[in-house]
Amino acid sequence: MPAPAQAGTPERDAVAQQILDLLPLLRRHFERALPGELRDELSGVTVHQVEALCHLIGSGGMTMQRLAEAQRVGLSSATALADRLLRQGLVLRTSDPGDRRVVRLVPTEAATELVHRFTCAKRRMALQALATLDDDEARTVLRLLGKMLGGLRDSEENARG
Repeated sequence: MPAPAQAGTPERDAVAQQILDLLPLLRRHFERALPGELRDELSGVTVHQVEALCHLIGSGGMTMQRLAEAQRVGLSSATALADRLLRQGLVLRTSDPGDRRVVRLVPTEAATELVHRFTCAKRRMALQALATLDDDEARTVLRLLGKMLGGLRDSEENARG
């Protein structure tokens, strides 16, 4: 197996630029492929809000502190995010049954339905994008994307100390 090219070499810089050029094209293609009604509903919802809703739906609701941890943001950012979701009717604030002083965020049925439709649409688009690859190529893409993500996570960890 050839050794990986070093960061900062002309070849590596060219590949990095090609990746940066492809990512927005992929994103735009995915956005255009969304059904119009779903695209309209999502127009007022940010990526961070969808991620937060996915955490809330997956857990059945969580405290503000837990949401902040799941989103890897500070408590004030999580509170602002929750306030926007509340105004949009996508979450409710409820008391924790075990401790009424604790406030939990719970996704509404509308949020659950929206995220479900979005997730199904994304899956269809991913399958369509993978249709040009055989199974080995698809697994290779997945392995390499995972490796790239791992490298980014390691860099973040090292930067934090």
